[in-house]
Amino acid sequence: MATKVSIVHCRDYESSSVEYALQQSLDLIGGLEKFIKAGQRVLIKVNALMDSAPDTAVTTHPSLVSAVVKAVKRLGAIPMVGDTPGNATADINKVMTATGIKQATEKAGGEIINLLESGSVEIASPSSHPRAKTLRITKAALEVDAIINLPKLKTHNYTLFTGAIKNMFGCVPGFHKAHYHMLAYRPADFSEILVDVFQLTKPALNIMDGVFGMEGNGPTSGKIRFMGMLIASSDAVALDAVASHLIGYKPFAIDTTRIAYQRHLGEARLEKIEIVGLSLTQMIKKDWKHPPTTLLLSRFIPDWIYTLIKPFTRIIRVNPAIDQKACLKCMICVNGCPTKTIHYLKGKVEIDLRNCIMCFCCHELCPYHAIHLKPGWPLRLLGIGQDN
Repeated sequence: MATKVSIVHCRDYESSSVEYALQQSLDLIGGLEKFIKAGQRVLIKVNALMDSAPDTAVTTHPSLVSAVVKAVKRLGAIPMVGDTPGNATADINKVMTATGIKQATEKAGGEIINLLESGSVEIASPSSHPRAKTLRITKAALEVDAIINLPKLKTHNYTLFTGAIKNMFGCVPGFHKAHYHMLAYRPADFSEILVDVFQLTKPALNIMDGVFGMEGNGPTSGKIRFMGMLIASSDAVALDAVASHLIGYKPFAIDTTRIAYQRHLGEARLEKIEIVGLSLTQMIKKDWKHPPTTLLLSRFIPDWIYTLIKPFTRIIRVNPAIDQKACLKCMICVNGCPTKTIHYLKGKVEIDLRNCIMCFCCHELCPYHAIHLKPGWPLRLLGIGQDN
């Protein structure tokens, strides 16, 4: 039987619109009761990357969170909403409040849980990753009966696309996220870890907020763009394959999708996925802007060669650069940099590009958009890699 992925229209974030679209999307794949049972403790894993307002398209919109909480409660299950922010020092309560997720959850009768308070456990890497042989996962994500995953449709400067698989990285606590970036400093290598986390926490159901998404410099500094849809599937790999295709990527160009498919964790071949509801041709946006990254150029270079040429790549890659006028010296980038290559010296925050691994965590987490992506001069001459 083919994997099902539903695509339905959702024109806005009015509660009536979202609740109707959610019911449609779930009915098309067998109904919520196919995946969640009465009495189960259900973690609704949102994208609460940072304390951004709901209309910035950075986080899962509270209207969808509310609709899912209500649907879970109607089944007689127990909805608990949680995530860990990208900034390890962030106040989770502040993030959940700023995004509107806390208010929406509580009004709908759900509970906000702090994934960090439950502690974490160290588990062997399912892929026996050579650099990250064990992974830290929050206990709460492992102890619930089921997970409903609510990713946001966005591009990503480092992994090109962030969807259902990558959203589960929020089950990794605190500074361990940055540690894994440091251990696996190339996108494909890091994506192996992302798939490891997904494999350990595999959600029962995935529902993507694609009403408004983000193009260009996602996941936080891109442009908001209307897409007008919800996408749902029990197969996160298939959902990501479909969603990435709808914004102009070939599914296997996304490392997390390719790796998860190769591990038999889901279906990524579009011809083997049953699309129900709207068709791909109805919703595809071929002009969706992709991140200005050159990381794909190096994905097939062996590690030993990459290590040798790395000092010379700064002029032919896209680098993070700090706008000193916009920088308010909050130190989020300094504290969060995996390789500790960002420093506060003489009243200025500066990046030492010699040790930069181009993970773009600084660009992703800067709340003031003071960090831009600057292409090396050969790319500028060719008009490639300009920040947007």
